[in-house]
Amino acid sequence: MIPLSPRLLCCASMIQGSVVCDIGTDHAYLPAYLITSGKCSEVIATDIKTGPLESAKGTLRRYRAENGVKLVLSDGFEKVSPKGITDVVIAGMGGETIRDILAAKCADFLRKKPVNLVLQPMTKAEVLRAWLSRNGFLMTKETAVKDTHVYTVIQAHYTGDTEPLTEAETYYGKLKRTDPLTKIYIAGIQNRLHTRASGLEDSGNPEEAEAVRSLISEINRWLSKGETA
Repeated sequence: MIPLSPRLLCCASMIQGSVVCDIGTDHAYLPAYLITSGKCSEVIATDIKTGPLESAKGTLRRYRAENGVKLVLSDGFEKVSPKGITDVVIAGMGGETIRDILAAKCADFLRKKPVNLVLQPMTKAEVLRAWLSRNGFLMTKETAVKDTHVYTVIQAHYTGDTEPLTEAETYYGKLKRTDPLTKIYIAGIQNRLHTRASGLEDSGNPEEAEAVRSLISEINRWLSKGETA
């Protein structure tokens, strides 16, 4: 059995098509799972460094998935042919890095054909959500998942419609309010924001500190409303 982590299992559950591009594949556990489970017929697995790709080769040999996975040394989509790609997974990176990969010129094909995006930011998810909404990508689903920490997995695709989020919305996105893991995820965000507010207060910026506390209150109001329709 392929040792897929809960967050990668969650990513796999959001894949819709048969040809996947896994950006930053690392050990290639997700591609091996997608091929051996029969969920996908082809996976393009990329990484920016040769070391992870060597590890990926070992994983693919171990699970006899070499025939279905193409390994590519690439910075984001730079060396990737978009032909046939139905889904893109970018997991295990910071939200700012995922944003930069999607914003690069070589990622323009995502705006020209229907591609299902599955994004799993380890940090700064609010930065990624804000960028997606400003740049025409519709977030259709989001799930909190418990791994070493509680993370979020975002499903999105390009529509061209820009709907900027409020600052509070960038922190909770499409998460379900009544999901217990959502509450844990939001509690972590609130702790970080409280720490930020205290730091601003201590450094002599009371107005900025109050703005952060107002943001916390707005997130709390959202959380207290119950599950979305």
